[in-house]
Amino acid sequence: MKKNILLKPLCCVLSAFILMLSSYSPVEAAEFPASWPQSPEIAEETGVLMEASTGQILFDKGMDEIRYPASTTKIMTTLLILENIEDLSQTVTFTDVITPDLEPGNSTINAQVGEQLTVEQCLYAIMLASANEVCTQMAVYVAGSVENFVSMMNQRASQLGCQNTHFVNANGLPDPNHYTTAHDLALILAAAIQNEDFCRISGSATYTIPATNMTSSPRNLENSNALINDSEYHYDGVIAGKTGHTEAAKNTLVTAAARDGMTLVCVVLRSDGENRFIDTVSLFNYGFENFHLSPVYWLNSEEPAGYVVLPKGVESNVLTVKDSDSGDTRTRTYSYQGVDLYSAQISLPVSFEQEADIPSSSFYQIRGWDYVLPGMGVILLILCISEIIILISFASRKKPKIKKKRSA
Repeated sequence: MKKNILLKPLCCVLSAFILMLSSYSPVEAAEFPASWPQSPEIAEETGVLMEASTGQILFDKGMDEIRYPASTTKIMTTLLILENIEDLSQTVTFTDVITPDLEPGNSTINAQVGEQLTVEQCLYAIMLASANEVCTQMAVYVAGSVENFVSMMNQRASQLGCQNTHFVNANGLPDPNHYTTAHDLALILAAAIQNEDFCRISGSATYTIPATNMTSSPRNLENSNALINDSEYHYDGVIAGKTGHTEAAKNTLVTAAARDGMTLVCVVLRSDGENRFIDTVSLFNYGFENFHLSPVYWLNSEEPAGYVVLPKGVESNVLTVKDSDSGDTRTRTYSYQGVDLYSAQISLPVSFEQEADIPSSSFYQIRGWDYVLPGMGVILLILCISEIIILISFASRKKPKIKKKRSA
């Protein structure tokens, strides 16, 4: 009985050393806190506003409902090209694989079989002119066939956490099996804008492809995203984006903008007329005017371990932290006004050696403890060693008595 009494505080002491978090990820929220700023109404069927660095959702209108992406597909196409080709000055020679995409009504730069462009020129043609035939040719250039490239697209989407996306081509032309969601497109653009070349190309208002081996005149390209080009909807801070349009998808728009250290991704699907630009501006204004990134700290760290998006005037020290264990996994959940905003997990147990190697990605909400905890840690370690010595001493003194058997 005494042994159990001694073991109990020892277990409590040891548990203090495994409160470490190795990674964090946003929790998809079906609801927002009671004091969440009132969001604007949008005309589109579905839409989302997401903070890019955290993945936190600030606005949700059917963000996980499946829709056709149209040419916003080309964000994934461009991302894969950039991830698989380092030298953008490489020459691409167009082949007859582009012929079906040159039919009247398709979005093209009227590339010709045998014409040569650099990879960079092809990327501008894809993102600014939305050239379908260039997407097809680059898919073959990267993967050997459109089918192989599409497999890469679907695999990459899965890696990014897309749960309701399936591609069958590289350009977004209508197909019943080619679909996505506003949320998934936001995840794809959030990954793409981490690439500097993607932002440089996608964020350009205009670009000129000079004369080629098959043309005597240059091609002047203009970005169809009105938030990027010089239009009434131009939005300061936009860094990248892509428009789309088919009869099946209607108008689509995916855009990223950065202000005051926060990067927002906005997606609107199935829009009519200019609503996609009007509503994207409205959602960006909503995000930048009402929210900010608030740092969260872990234990004795002087530097922020990460950030959480909260209404302006609210800081992360108001968050409620709750730990729960299941099997060998500990989950820590961060909540605001009863609504979970983030969760984090680690595998248990964590050794002292492992703790030293784990980056500071855990969050602790009371900064005053940053200065107290180092000393407490030493005291706890001493107590732990003392408990072990006492247990060993107790066990060595209490030897079991062996009763001698009586002979019959």
